Amino acid sequence: MAQHAWLVPGGVVVFAPLLRALAPPGVTGPGFSTAQFLAFEVCLALVAVFARHVSRAPTRHNRIGAALLALAAAGAGAWVVWFLGTDRAVFLPRSVDVVGVACFLIGAVLVAGLLSGGRQIVYIAALVVVLGFLGPRIGADASAPPVPAASYATYLVYGSEGLLGRALDIMVNPVLAFVVFGAFFEASGGGRALSQVALKVAQRSRSGAIKACILASGMFGAISGTAISNVMTTGAFSIPSMRRIGVRNETAAGIEAAASTSGQIMPPVMGAAAFLLADFVGETYATVAFASLLPALGVYLAMFRQADLVVFAVDSTPTYTAVRVPVSFALHLAGPAALVVALAAMDMQADRAAMVGAVTCAVVSLVLVGWRESLAQFRAGFERLVSTGLQLVIIAGAMGLLLGVLNATGVAVAAAVTLADIGQHSLALALAVAGACAFVLGTGMATVGVYVLAGAMLAPGLIEAGVPPLAAHLFVLYCGILSMLTPPVALASLAASALAKADFTQTAWAALRFGWILFVMPFIIVVQPGLVLLGGWQAVGQGVVVTFVFIFTATAPGLKPGLRTGLAALAAVAVFWRGPDWVALVGALAIAGFLLARARMGHR
Repeated sequence: MAQHAWLVPGGVVVFAPLLRALAPPGVTGPGFSTAQFLAFEVCLALVAVFARHVSRAPTRHNRIGAALLALAAAGAGAWVVWFLGTDRAVFLPRSVDVVGVACFLIGAVLVAGLLSGGRQIVYIAALVVVLGFLGPRIGADASAPPVPAASYATYLVYGSEGLLGRALDIMVNPVLAFVVFGAFFEASGGGRALSQVALKVAQRSRSGAIKACILASGMFGAISGTAISNVMTTGAFSIPSMRRIGVRNETAAGIEAAASTSGQIMPPVMGAAAFLLADFVGETYATVAFASLLPALGVYLAMFRQADLVVFAVDSTPTYTAVRVPVSFALHLAGPAALVVALAAMDMQADRAAMVGAVTCAVVSLVLVGWRESLAQFRAGFERLVSTGLQLVIIAGAMGLLLGVLNATGVAVAAAVTLADIGQHSLALALAVAGACAFVLGTGMATVGVYVLAGAMLAPGLIEAGVPPLAAHLFVLYCGILSMLTPPVALASLAASALAKADFTQTAWAALRFGWILFVMPFIIVVQPGLVLLGGWQAVGQGVVVTFVFIFTATAPGLKPGLRTGLAALAAVAVFWRGPDWVALVGALAIAGFLLARARMGHR
């Protein structure tokens, strides 16, 4: 029993924001501010992480150390909640207690990040915190004078862009709600329903298993927070299915990695980045989700059509299994998922929409499988849900430290100015530099961590160079997740290769070949902002036409490779055409007409 004691504070961390969002005004108590609640959340998360380590630590000394850290985190949390409710917090004095607690919380968040599995973001945050303090003192080029140690520590913790700032606020409020929704959806049988529906839709063609993988990854990715989670969930059925129809191990794993990584750009969750993106660009969550839909659909359309171009083993004999989808599965999909989308479209608060979806999942499960089995399923998924929630809260704290350093030192401003200067001379060069930087910053990190770094450092420079804010932020998000596929790290490819027992390097290259559209789409978003619903209906219409003609042309089956490449190049010219809009539109329609005429005439 003692080894599961951490689930109590961890469960409070996950569910307290939901209760607070649903509670009427004043229920949380007079004067209980957002900053106080965030302090309560992050400190209780620290307590839970350290308490979990007490039961798992290999030595007695480690257990004692973890227990002391848990007690210290509890004390620090109580003090910070009290302090933020006093008049002293308004002036933020550099007293011993204020600075001491700030220093402890910085160190505790970094240590807890290591214990909860967020090593990459923790290493980067620790390095940035140290360099942010020492850089101006050792002669490094910096955009701001040295900051006193006391001021530096207090700003990183109590500042609006620090530990208790907007990164943690967004993670605690809408993101945790969608994590709960995803957990309830999976526990109620939604994941199995997605898999079966995907197989049913795609079972009539030889490449049906590949299309089922793409469909399932897209649907599950719409509510999942990480590419690796996508791979491990959908890959368990999709990779064996692809192998049965003659797809090589490495190719099957690469397709799964590409499809699952693409789930990170699929609304409504977009790897938990959608909520941060909405805050950065100053738009509503619903606006961001619907604007992101067309590019995401374009990515999945390209992959879906490319399934027919996959080369199968010559000696393979495909095996087909008739898939019967119970009517009850429709309740899993048309019920909770559709309800959340509909509520978001009606501008309901995101966390409330997710909560309604979670409750609907529970009701559907109770109706279909009964309360005993439902309770067993939800109990089995509870520990995984709490672990995920704790990791996200701790990572959000580390991201807050990163944002605090970038703002305190002026590095973010300097990066934006430099990128804007490049953009004044060549927007293409600025996009290439920003894309490469986003890729490097995203190496080995989860989607939300990638976006926070790239969104804070790179997107402002692109905006200054003339790129619309929403397009700029989507650009860096797309470029940041490419490291999930690309060696040397390629975490999604690594997970898929492990599932398929395939060679990692060959899997990564197969993922790159199948997921080529992910490298092109961010640039299309910038040059065709109508694709993200910017610029009026004429711009939207042109963006949709030229983009989807390009996708259909590049993935057209039955064409000789040389002809397909030539037509795709012409379609790409229409996409990136900088002259009169009607020229690009006429060119794209001409290519589409040629493909339709060829298909009708039966030429192959």
